[in-house]
Amino acid sequence: MNPFIRTVLAILAGMIAGILVMNVIQGSSPYHPPPGVDYTSGDKAYSQWVRDMPSAAWQYIVASLLAGAFVSGFVTNKIAPPNNYPPLIAGFVILFFGIVQYMGFSNPAWVAYTSCVGCIFLAWVGGQLARVRWRRG
Repeated sequence: MNPFIRTVLAILAGMIAGILVMNVIQGSSPYHPPPGVDYTSGDKAYSQWVRDMPSAAWQYIVASLLAGAFVSGFVTNKIAPPNNYPPLIAGFVILFFGIVQYMGFSNPAWVAYTSCVGCIFLAWVGGQLARVRWRRG
């Protein structure tokens, strides 16, 4: 298979795997919006709920982003010919999902900093781990 096509498919597979991990972790979180609160229409009740979220809820969110980035980097480099940039692309996409989902609302500063640095770094670490495994067979 053409290495470019294989790399693109690997990045897509990594993104899908990372998003699935994020959704599983976030789905297991005990912190959910109250029933009847609509987050798609800019409901003020949802914005208030986000502002009042405890630190533990933000920790679930950051943990899901970091785990998703790690898995996306690992899966990407497990499929693609080993390289440094495909896992970073997959990690950036996971970070983008975090920005779209949660950083549009007011949140503690540590959430943004940890997500930005951690997603890229852990995607790279996951890719490097897959790269070592890939060489072994």
